[in-house]
Amino acid sequence: MTEMERKVRWDVETIPREAFLEKVRQGKVVRSPASHGGVVHEVLRFLERNAATIDAIADALQIPRKTVINAINHLRHRYNKKIIRYYNPDDRKYYYCLQD
Repeated sequence: MTEMERKVRWDVETIPREAFLEKVRQGKVVRSPASHGGVVHEVLRFLERNAATIDAIADALQIPRKTVINAINHLRHRYNKKIIRYYNPDDRKYYYCLQD
């Protein structure tokens, strides 16, 4: 641990510059030109790993259902992501799945 890491706790939304730049090099952070839209990236990452219902995504990310719907629409229209809604007759629910 460097001297800088000892001075600054990581849980106060502060990361030492060198450690943060390493996260950038590893692709662990997403560059965003605006101050909003972080939820959109969280929903995208969730859909990259799972096909899920709106409620499941909302519960997993601890955000309102309406926010998930808005994020999916944003991904479709602004990011040109192909997210398709499927009906599952086994549980009578609609699932959203990111297509490659």
